[in-house]
Amino acid sequence: MPTIFTMRTGRVLEVREYGDPGGRPIFFFHGLIGSHHQASYVADQAKARGLRIIAPNRPGVGESAFVERASVLDAVDDVEDVAEALRIDDFSVIGISGGAPYALAVLHRLAGRIRTVTVLSGMGPARLRGALQGMERRRRLFFELGSRSPKLARQAFEQAGSRYRADPPRFLKSLVRTWSAADRRLFEREDVFNLFLKDLDQVFDSSAAAAGLAQELKFYRNYGFAIENLPADKRVTLWQGLDDNITPPTMAWRLAQVLPNREAHLVPGGHFVAIEIADQVIDRLVRQLDDRR
Repeated sequence: MPTIFTMRTGRVLEVREYGDPGGRPIFFFHGLIGSHHQASYVADQAKARGLRIIAPNRPGVGESAFVERASVLDAVDDVEDVAEALRIDDFSVIGISGGAPYALAVLHRLAGRIRTVTVLSGMGPARLRGALQGMERRRRLFFELGSRSPKLARQAFEQAGSRYRADPPRFLKSLVRTWSAADRRLFEREDVFNLFLKDLDQVFDSSAAAAGLAQELKFYRNYGFAIENLPADKRVTLWQGLDDNITPPTMAWRLAQVLPNREAHLVPGGHFVAIEIADQVIDRLVRQLDDRR
């Protein structure tokens, strides 16, 4: 069951844990239209390998109260507060899709406490030249406009929320049709389809959904810190599906070019490839924790 934490400001944050409750801790940051449910992608493998996944819902998702932020760096306070409440000193981070800048922001601010960093199908920063090449055309247009105009993005997300609430399965099926062939095949699985419906429920059931999504879209253009200045002694491990048209391979390639210390795994699959390669992702993470190269 989710736990409700009270942050230093008095705001509440919903957190769900997955994997091994007594295992080595990992903070998991979900994607843009997503929630803590996305930690389920790697939960079974994490449990088998002795890893404890701590997955907060971002402001405006589920029971997490909405708050206006200047950049993703503002979210690091939440991580510190939850870690203190759970009596955790050091930990790993995983960021999937739109959760990537949050994982890297934690590395930027709390490098001394970070064990490993894993980015799955990571989003942005879009300021990198060529990073959006290969993104599905309508999605790229929306991103270009919405990340510059929060008002326009909010209106679009309000309309999306209305369509979702009218007919959730139909909404998701229409969304899946815009994805790569690899993702369309993956979402033919009933378990995967229904899991993502849980994500959409967490997001669009909130009155702050549109405001939260619009705010995040702005962050993906500019993280608020320079990734090329991240600590060189901390490796960032990238996993990217070669058929992804949501966060395209060029984005991972550009990230790999500017990160001071990285390894990149480009694998067959789409945006949700983490579901299919969870064994590989967790195995590599455990090896890094164990200091094996």
